[in-house]
Amino acid sequence: MSETRFFQCRVRMLLFPMLLAVAGCSMGPDFVRPKPVLPEQWQNAGAVEHARPSSLPWWHMFNDPVLDQLMLRAETGNLDMALARERVKAARIQRRAASAESLPSLNGQASYTHERLATSGVGEVLQPLLGLSPDAVRQEPEGVSYTNYSIGAVASWELDIWGRQRRLREAAKAELSAVQADVDAMHLSTQAEIARTYFQWLWVSDRLKCAEKTLERATQLLAIARAVRARGLLAGVDLEKQQNVTQAALGEKDELALQQASLHRALAVLAAGRPDADIPELAKPADPLDVTMPKVAVDIPSDMARKRPDIRAAEARLHAATATIGMAQADFYPQVTLTGQISLDALTVAELGWNARNTSFGPTLTLPIFNGGRLSSQLALRHSEQRSAGIFYQSVVLNAWVEIENLLSHEQFLRSQYQRQISLLNAEKARTAALQKRYQHGDMSREELLTAALSESESEANLARTYVALLTNAVDLKTALGI
Repeated sequence: MSETRFFQCRVRMLLFPMLLAVAGCSMGPDFVRPKPVLPEQWQNAGAVEHARPSSLPWWHMFNDPVLDQLMLRAETGNLDMALARERVKAARIQRRAASAESLPSLNGQASYTHERLATSGVGEVLQPLLGLSPDAVRQEPEGVSYTNYSIGAVASWELDIWGRQRRLREAAKAELSAVQADVDAMHLSTQAEIARTYFQWLWVSDRLKCAEKTLERATQLLAIARAVRARGLLAGVDLEKQQNVTQAALGEKDELALQQASLHRALAVLAAGRPDADIPELAKPADPLDVTMPKVAVDIPSDMARKRPDIRAAEARLHAATATIGMAQADFYPQVTLTGQISLDALTVAELGWNARNTSFGPTLTLPIFNGGRLSSQLALRHSEQRSAGIFYQSVVLNAWVEIENLLSHEQFLRSQYQRQISLLNAEKARTAALQKRYQHGDMSREELLTAALSESESEANLARTYVALLTNAVDLKTALGI
């Protein structure tokens, strides 16, 4: 073996592992999961009764079969959930498309060409090629027609030497994770809206029952006032006052009936996708106090960043933005594309055979030399997008922190208020019971007894309102913690 030949072999032996090493690297920074600045414990964590984590869907903690059915209907009937599922499908398709960028491409081609060439001045040149007779060359030029048939295939493959395709796949995978987290957030938000609307519907329905009782008692008091007025024992101003009370009770009943119908339509849209959907479960409203007050499992703050879908989405988009930096950096380096082509070309179909083949193969090197600063601007833009994604991630984490602390604080306030209203209601019930005994013994008028009953009904309504507020706060707290 000559010295030159030996040197070439040595260069190839050294160059091959170097190319493999270069091909195994990726440009740009690797993504490092951020560590959010969070407290070790929530300030108001003692406001809730802690519970063990459960594998059941989060709304089962209310032990309400109607709510369970509404959630089940929403899985197939809610339009927002259907839209979210389509977004996940689109993101998966986009990821597959990004993965296909790194694979070789193979395209077939076939052509049929019919051409006419003028023979003026080129007859002697074309004579041996086209089989023209000498007499034809000396004739007046009339042109030559011929047909060309071609069939073949072209293959190309861009070598991912600088890891651009790997970064592209990494960014697509991270974006898919972000979309999946967005979908989780959409599902969670829709489910929470169903629960909140359902509890509000329960409270309005219960308040409507109380308003009907209040109107009935106010009507009875008005009848008593008119009878007393007829005997001249009641001033006209007092009668007018009772009439106004009765009209106010009637107006409140009508307004609550309107609210109940509006909430019913909202639930129908959320659960079934139509405001006129038939939902038999809502035919008979339950007492809101029958809904179980849940115990919420409050995780440590660091777990929130792992579970909340909006934080997971922000982290995934930060990951995708980091990967695009590597793609922009790889554009500064040469691109090597391997291209191969084979075709069969002949003037007649019968001549299309292996002997009519044309082949070509070789690498193409594309090196950016001048682009007016476009590549530098794109790289600077990718760095800016990464910084923006990092700032957005911090903002999402801090907003979640504030949201949870506010909900825990509100939980503490509502529980204290609920206990006070239980005491007030018990006192009202004891007072009404005592007045009932006095009324049975003839020691007081029916008017005084009805007035006491109205006061008791108002206390019951306030207790139910606070209880529903506690249920709603539990929903908000559960969703804020990421379930």
